[in-house]
Order: sequence, then C-alpha cells, then structure tokens
Amino acid sequence: MRKLVTLFVLVLVALGSAQDAGRQGIIDAVFVNRLSEQQDQYFDNGEFPKIIESLKVGYEMNPTDFDIATSLGWMLENVERWDEALATYVRFRRENLHLDPDAAFPEANFYFTRRNFSKVVSLLEPTIKRTPHGNSYRILAHAYDRMGMLKESLRVWNALVKVAPADLTAIRNRDKIADKIKKAG
Repeated sequence: MRKLVTLFVLVLVALGSAQDAGRQGIIDAVFVNRLSEQQDQYFDNGEFPKIIESLKVGYEMNPTDFDIATSLGWMLENVERWDEALATYVRFRRENLHLDPDAAFPEANFYFTRRNFSKVVSLLEPTIKRTPHGNSYRILAHAYDRMGMLKESLRVWNALVKVAPADLTAIRNRDKIADKIKKAG
C-alpha cells in the first residue's frame, strides 16, 4: 500500500510539473512576442539602443533562438558596436553548434563582409557535413573563390547542387567556377 501511495504522489507531482512547464512555455512565448512588437515600434521611431537592450533580454531568455541572436548582432552592427556584434555571434556559435548546423553562419557572415575569408572557411567547412542552410554553402564557396581556391569552391558548389538540385543560382555559380578552372588550365 505504501508503494502505491508513493507512486500516486509521484504521478501527481509529475503532472503538476508538466502543467507548470506548459504554462511557463506559454508565458515565455507571449513575452517574446510582446518584446518583438515593442522592438518594431522602437525601430519605427529610430530608437536603436532600446531595441538592442530589448533583444539582449530576449536572447538571455532564449539563447538557442537564431533569429534573436542574429537580430541582436545586426542591430549592434548598425550602431557600429562591432566587438559586441562579433561577441554575440561567437557566443551563439559556441553555445549552439551541437544543436544547429547553421550556428556558425552569423559569425562567418560577419567575417565574410570584412573580407576575412580564411575565417569563413575555418568556421563553415566543418558544418557542410551537417547540411546547413544553403547560404552557408554559398559564402563558403565564394570565400574559396576569393582566396583563389577554385577546386574547393567547385566542390562546395557541387555539394550545394547535390542537396538543392533546383537551385538555379547555385548551378550558375558552379558552372562559372568550372569555367574559371578550365580557363586556368
């Protein structure tokens, strides 16, 4: 009888915890949605520092959210707080690389826009095995091209075409690199 009562109490506690977790999830979602609405108003009014602070709150609440992390980094870049933007992207990659094959993309894109192509390669090459978003393939292939590593660029374009055979831009870029290789001999 004692075991049965103990089991019954444990089941009730588990059910209560599940309801609390579900309720907390709803509260968190409503809160993040409200933050987003407020950020839109701040943006319309040009209040960028307020958006940044609001995004920081949202990011601390949900450090796995790609959109929040990239929005925060983007806003920091808009106000030329480059070090903070990069720190945001680095943190996102480090904390989420095991969860998200695209976690390295924001940091790699930051480096790509600054023409630091070797950093792009070191960040994105390992992610290709995990089939990230097509943009990771694109900037990796372009980085290889800009570094004069045409065969590597072609390999990445071919990998993208393999996973996205209807991507006409990828096909066109692959063919362009193949032509460059032919012309180079």
